[in-house]
Amino acid sequence: MSIAVRLTLWYALSAFTLIVVATGLLYWVLVNSMYQEDLRDLADNLNNALLLLPSSPTAPFEGLPEQRPSWAPPHQPEIYLRVLDAGAHTLTETPGMAQQLPPPTQPELAAITTSDGTKRDIVSPSGQPFLSLIVRIPGQSAAQQLRFMQVAMDREHDEYLLARYRERLWLVLAASLVLCSIGGYLIARRGMRPIEDIGRTAAHIRATTLHERIGTEGLPAELSGLAETFNEMLDRLEQSFRHVSQFSDDVAHELRTPINNLRGEIEVALGKPRSGEEYRDVLGSCLEECGRISRVIQTLLFLARSDTAIETLQREKVEIGKELRTVQNYYEAAAAEAGVELSVLPGETIHAEIDRTLFQQAVGNLISNSLAHTTTGGAVRLAARADHSRVTVSVDDTGCGIPAEHLPRVFERFYRIDQVRRSSAQNAGLGLAVVKSIATRHGGHVEIDSEVGHGTEVRLILPAST
Repeated sequence: MSIAVRLTLWYALSAFTLIVVATGLLYWVLVNSMYQEDLRDLADNLNNALLLLPSSPTAPFEGLPEQRPSWAPPHQPEIYLRVLDAGAHTLTETPGMAQQLPPPTQPELAAITTSDGTKRDIVSPSGQPFLSLIVRIPGQSAAQQLRFMQVAMDREHDEYLLARYRERLWLVLAASLVLCSIGGYLIARRGMRPIEDIGRTAAHIRATTLHERIGTEGLPAELSGLAETFNEMLDRLEQSFRHVSQFSDDVAHELRTPINNLRGEIEVALGKPRSGEEYRDVLGSCLEECGRISRVIQTLLFLARSDTAIETLQREKVEIGKELRTVQNYYEAAAAEAGVELSVLPGETIHAEIDRTLFQQAVGNLISNSLAHTTTGGAVRLAARADHSRVTVSVDDTGCGIPAEHLPRVFERFYRIDQVRRSSAQNAGLGLAVVKSIATRHGGHVEIDSEVGHGTEVRLILPAST
């Protein structure tokens, strides 16, 4: 079932239950009040009869009419009085009482041991309900015998009123159930309207309309939080979509250049007959361009796997200084060729649980960038230090430096500064992006400081071993 139907049912049932409980309680109060009022009327009539009762028990009821007087109220209940001796013999009674209520038996009278008497609900042979009260009348002297007085009230009119009340009560409950259902449906529909608005807005969002947002003004607190969360998700999607679009454009640009170079060189080579040496030169140039394409594709595949976290890290406990010296040995020949001093600064022994291959790749990318942008006679220094629960590996060079306005974007994919484009045609702008991805996969991050003309320092910050 839909949420609106569920809310309607819950509201209707809960409201109707409260109405039933309230009306049931009121009905019980009404019945009890009418019963207690009848008891008070019986007690008043009994007290009046006791006051009027003389020594002779037959005097009070002599001459009473058998029919109700014309001036009596039409709905006034009939009151019957009867006096009995200890043997349950009727001494006197109001006219017509014998036909409506048979006298009590001697065991019933003997069971009355207190002056408070006993009350009973009795149904006459004709089916009329009566409320009866029997009390003991002790003799005023030792010569007088014990007597009992019975007073009874006709409750037929009370039952009639309660029956009419119940009929109206069923009508009220039926109407309440209908009104509760209608009210619950209207409330549920009104409550669900903001959700429907959110759904309609979300249904209109496409790749070309990611800038649209859900309006939060006037929404309830719960839905306002949901809408804000949804808008934040749209912000991330829009940013990711923009990044993917830019990434696709950059990939197309980076691959188009070497492919066009390949095509041009092949077309030139095929334009006229060439010597074997010329063909070898063309093939060597083509091989170089193919190598560039291969490196770009491998780097893109690595970044794609890093983004989706398909591959798990092969963590092992390694000594950071030893790994830095290994990378130094690998790039030492390139540094000597560029006339740059490559060194590892001494420090304490530091261990960390990392992926050895990825760590060496990240440090190697930093060294490669530093060597590419450091002039002859410069220096590239590697260092490591431990600080609380993290390890910081820094690569510091004395190169040309990076302008401050470019620092926030140097870790973006395919982002290159004009100086870099001129200094190295092999640079695809992916080295620092790979370093950032490796640091993120290890649960760390990358920081960079640079000053134009004085060099650059990149810090790879990773969690230490536990």
